[in-house]
This record gives sequence, structure tokens and C-alpha cells, in this order.
Amino acid sequence: MSDQQFDVLFRGDIVAGQSVGDVKERLAGLFKLEAAKVDQLFSGRPAAIRRNLDEAGAKKYEQALLKIGAIAELRPVKVDAPPAEAVTSAPVARPNPFLEPAEQAPVATPEPAEQPTADGGDMSLAPVGSDVLRPDERSSVTATEVDVSALALEPGGGEILHADEKQSVEATQVDTSHLEVLPPS
Repeated sequence: MSDQQFDVLFRGDIVAGQSVGDVKERLAGLFKLEAAKVDQLFSGRPAAIRRNLDEAGAKKYEQALLKIGAIAELRPVKVDAPPAEAVTSAPVARPNPFLEPAEQAPVATPEPAEQPTADGGDMSLAPVGSDVLRPDERSSVTATEVDVSALALEPGGGEILHADEKQSVEATQVDTSHLEVLPPS
């Protein structure tokens, strides 16, 4: 049997034919979550439902989510041989996103390692939703006024052209008396 571990991730994808509201409701019932926490799961970014499960356990979660209309992703956990000093240290607990902060055990967060860039500076990530460009890097865009007073909308299914805009076409009589339709052969 494989020692491979899997994370069960969910980003908000649902089974075709299901409504998002129904899937959210069933997901809240399955995990006993508040609506705000369920909405966070439908952000489009992968959220870990469960981490470090064996393959059978991960597939059970995947099937349970599929049954309620939610599509989960199983991602194998990369298992590298830990350095000798890491084996002797205490394991790091990970927070459970489905528990209130008061219900969770204290989480030990390791210090992030400094990673110098090619120019010698430190790398950092901007918070979610923040501007990527500095103010001096942004281009200025001015709004343009467009005169739309001559435009009008017609009701759905209405005529596009008004009566005075239509060209009159006279019906032409074509003599078809010399033509005949033959039976199929």
C-alpha cells in the first residue's frame, strides 16, 4: 500500500446542472459551517478541506463532495526526505479552517526563510486585493464624454427600422408556367 498523502482542495467548482445556492446549502450542512465560511470556499482559490489523508480517505471526501454537487481536487502532498535536524523537532500543527479560533489548538508557525532576489533584495508577496503597481508606475486614464442623445433602444422583438427608413420594394411577377416538378426517381 502506498504511503502517498493527499490534500482535498475545493475552489468553488460545482457539477453541471446544480445551482450554486443549493450546493452551498448542502456544503454548509455537511461540514456544519456558517454561510460566511461557505462563501469563502467559493472564492475561486483552492481551499484545503482536509490535508494529509491517505488515498482511500481522500477519495471518500471527494465522493462525498461530488454527491452534494461540489467538485473537489485531490492533490498529492510532496514528500521529501526531511533533513536530520527536522526529524527531531516537534511537528507543526496546521489550523483547521472549519473551526472557530477558540476551538483550535495553538498553531506554531515557522519563521519564513529570507530568500534574496537576483538584485540582493528580499522577496515579498502583496496582500490579496492590493495594487501590484506603485502609483508612479500606473498610467493615467481620463474619461471621455460620448454624446449618445441620438441613440434609442427599441423594445425586444420590435422593428429595427422605422417606417420612413424602409425602402419600398415592388413585387415582381415571374412567369413559372413553363416549369414542372418531376417525381423522384
